[in-house]
Amino acid sequence: MRVWLFALAVLCLGQEPAFAQRTLIVLDASGSMWGQIEGKPKLQIAREALRSVLAGTPADTEIGLMAYGHREKGNCADIELVVPPGKGRAGAVSEAAARMRFLGKTPLTEAVRQAAVSLRYTEEKATVVLITDGVETCQADPCALAAELAKSGVGFTAHVVGFGLSREEGRKVACLAEKTGGRYIPAGNAGELQDALRRTVSVPTRPEAAPPVTPPAATVATRAKPVIGQSFAVDWTGPAAKLDYIDIVPVGWTTFDGELSYVYLEKGKPTQIRAPGKPGAYDMRYVWAGPNGRQALATTRIAVGNAPVALDAPASIPAGTAFSVTWKGPGRSGDYVDLVPRGSKDVAGELSYAYVESGNPVQMKAPGDAGRYDLRYVLEAPDGRKVLVTVPIEVTASVASLAFPPNAVAGGEVTIHWRGPAAAGDYLDIVPDGHKEAAGELSYAYVEQSPDGETSTLRVPGEAGRYRIRYILEAAGGRKVLADQLLVVAAAQATVSAPASVQKGAAIPVTWTGPNGGQDYIDLVPQGSRETVGELAYFYTAGAATASATLQAPDRAGRYEIRYILEAPDGRRILARTPIEVR
Repeated sequence: MRVWLFALAVLCLGQEPAFAQRTLIVLDASGSMWGQIEGKPKLQIAREALRSVLAGTPADTEIGLMAYGHREKGNCADIELVVPPGKGRAGAVSEAAARMRFLGKTPLTEAVRQAAVSLRYTEEKATVVLITDGVETCQADPCALAAELAKSGVGFTAHVVGFGLSREEGRKVACLAEKTGGRYIPAGNAGELQDALRRTVSVPTRPEAAPPVTPPAATVATRAKPVIGQSFAVDWTGPAAKLDYIDIVPVGWTTFDGELSYVYLEKGKPTQIRAPGKPGAYDMRYVWAGPNGRQALATTRIAVGNAPVALDAPASIPAGTAFSVTWKGPGRSGDYVDLVPRGSKDVAGELSYAYVESGNPVQMKAPGDAGRYDLRYVLEAPDGRKVLVTVPIEVTASVASLAFPPNAVAGGEVTIHWRGPAAAGDYLDIVPDGHKEAAGELSYAYVEQSPDGETSTLRVPGEAGRYRIRYILEAAGGRKVLADQLLVVAAAQATVSAPASVQKGAAIPVTWTGPNGGQDYIDLVPQGSRETVGELAYFYTAGAATASATLQAPDRAGRYEIRYILEAPDGRRILARTPIEVR
């Protein structure tokens, strides 16, 4: 969901005939583009960057626009060719992008496939530039697609620009570029996005050949003889670029997805990496994130041994998330796996635990605070508990992001596109601006109840004002606010009309305007009533086919009122009223 994709048909660098580009821009119009960078929605940044870059494209560039997620929410098939490719259509593309709504999901993989087909990638050379603010959300495999396109295409190349992606998210989409000979380019702000577009969309019509890149030297080795699930030290030399890492893969592995274990090199030497959970031979590699994509600069063979007692779990886990621990040990009733602060010797006061008799692997939950911890197998013996094996584990800070239109109407609904740990118990809420407690919410929704795993809907409070929408992490040890963003709520407006007088027991025709929320209603009460209970007659506005319906007049003559009642999370409110006399 969340992709700006640019498909470019270009010719080989060494060829002399025409170099005119064919460019198909596939616009990610998903709701996550409402997310903000430096206080500005990403959709606005992207529109401005696109307008600026397209204004400088060569006159003979054939350009068009494809969009997805712009017509309806939750539909992975919502992909449309909005502006067919043609010369002189850069202005039309910019105008169409400026009008686009941002609503739906991220069929990233299918969008790349359709872009390649549109460029006749099996008949002509074609280049796709994918600019995404998120990962695939429609249960497709971009890495598998990249391998397919590279195999069946005629010189097909894909470049990927990660717009505001985290390092881990970038790993999931970089394979689209790497498997097709392209590059992965991160862009974290407006300037970097414009630069990335200029380097891909607005390239010279006769590009110069890039100078060859000589891979730097690197080594990777270990003196350890690790057993299954054990962390061990790795010695290495190399460029130590920002995204360089050590990984463990099956013997002979040549790609950069599907690694069994990995660790970034940012923490210096020696580096600790976790051994796989099965004994055997593996390759350990130094992976360089160079200008032409990831390369294995050094590889060494390691042997992972068996062990009578062992724990196999990820080397690091995000705070508050659930994770699996595969264990090997006595398996006696009362034995358990626990998680404690690093170095703890106590066999009580654990932060999280699971009895081994519950299964293998056992399921555990990380604490909410980032830091260094230990996983332990604890034997419940007649003479007391004993720790049989300890393995280190790092809990990293969990991150979340929220994307939604910044303004809403009181009592209505707001659809929130979120990214986060999605752990059991995590939820979104609305609180008054300045509220600091992880409780006292006016409206909330559990993220695990999201219909698509990325969007949730909240009812907006009935009082105008400033509020915060938050992502709350339900972690072992307590709740944490991971993300919050301002929502400005405007007062709801309504009108209600009816005859000035009717006969006792007659049907009263009523027309109205208003928010028509799911529980809003029109009621009939004695004149001057301030209560929102005890009505004499009522109907819900949301169930009416048109903004007109009838109420039954009471059998007693007198003065009454017909009112529009807003049903909001923080209580009912009278938005409009009109008097009526019953004779």
